Amino acid sequence: MEAPQTLRRPANWQDFESLCKKLWGEIWNSSDIRKNGRNGNNQHGVDVYGIPDGENQYYGIQCKGKDEYTDKHFTEDEINIEIEKAKSFLPPLKKYYLATTAVKNADIEQFVRQKNIESIKSGLFSIELYSWEDIVELIDENKRTHDWYIKNQNYKTQKSVSITFQNGEKEIICYPKFRKETINYMQKAPVVSSIYSTNSMIASFLKQQQAIPIITVGHSTLFSTQISLSYFGFFIYIHNSGVEPIEDYKLLFDFQGEICDLKNSNIKKSGIFPSFKQYPSTTYLWFDKLNGKIVPRTNILVGDDTMTSDEIFIKSSPQKSQIIINWKLISKDFKTNGQLILNVQPNIETEYKEVLVEDPLSVKVLEGEIEEYIVDKND
Repeated sequence: MEAPQTLRRPANWQDFESLCKKLWGEIWNSSDIRKNGRNGNNQHGVDVYGIPDGENQYYGIQCKGKDEYTDKHFTEDEINIEIEKAKSFLPPLKKYYLATTAVKNADIEQFVRQKNIESIKSGLFSIELYSWEDIVELIDENKRTHDWYIKNQNYKTQKSVSITFQNGEKEIICYPKFRKETINYMQKAPVVSSIYSTNSMIASFLKQQQAIPIITVGHSTLFSTQISLSYFGFFIYIHNSGVEPIEDYKLLFDFQGEICDLKNSNIKKSGIFPSFKQYPSTTYLWFDKLNGKIVPRTNILVGDDTMTSDEIFIKSSPQKSQIIINWKLISKDFKTNGQLILNVQPNIETEYKEVLVEDPLSVKVLEGEIEEYIVDKND
């Protein structure tokens, strides 16, 4: 049987997990091979696990899907993160497989070989990497998986989609900004009597100056525009990765996580604004239900074409968190579902102020609440 080196990758990460479960179940001759938990659980770096025939310890597999259209690679940072997670899997693993739909890369393979030796010397599991070309060869060598996958792909290649963020990834990091005020109440220095009268005159002059009204020239107060940097924005891409067109489709999605607000803009306006003609919206959001939908202006998406949502803005809590987007695409005669992940890493800027006080008992440092970061549009 000739290995189909151009075998299409699975359409989404759920299908890739299913392929790995099927393939290594046959390789291990194990019927007791399982997917680890469900979406949202702490999987400790393991997506699929089982005990191969003749063994008495668990083997684990991390399934890392990569977009074949952007030629993304499995990075050293990703590998380090997954290995560290796998160390907490219980019972301890004997072998740990990193399976990815990314293409082979000599530098990454060398890195994994080094990590394998380090792990074994530390008394931990051995580590092996399987890139897409390796997996295709394994599919060809295992008939049941080969027949199952070819049949499955013959159907999926007709109708399939890839749902990603604007950078082609299914997981991104977001950096919303917040601000916090810290006030340092300091005791005034004693006033030297010899210059008391001079200070009094200066203070009197400053007081008179403050009473003079300030006239601002050339600034309109009819309207103002501000931007909240506490909202982070992103786009969702719908890519037809199949052969046949997808007709009468729409994408439904909901959010899970710490979300304070959900809207289609981070701009705050006040006053009277002139009306401008805008393009019809394709993206609809409901904060009360934490969900939304994308309805394209044209009802057909031909093969290899991409449709982009309007920009979506989320205001999260000012803490590190993860927001999961569960999506489902439905169309005239095709449907599928999956997940996107937003990793929120807030940037909190502290503004320091000093206030002079007479009473020494009032000397203190007072930290204010974390607040929304709003700036004028022209700043």
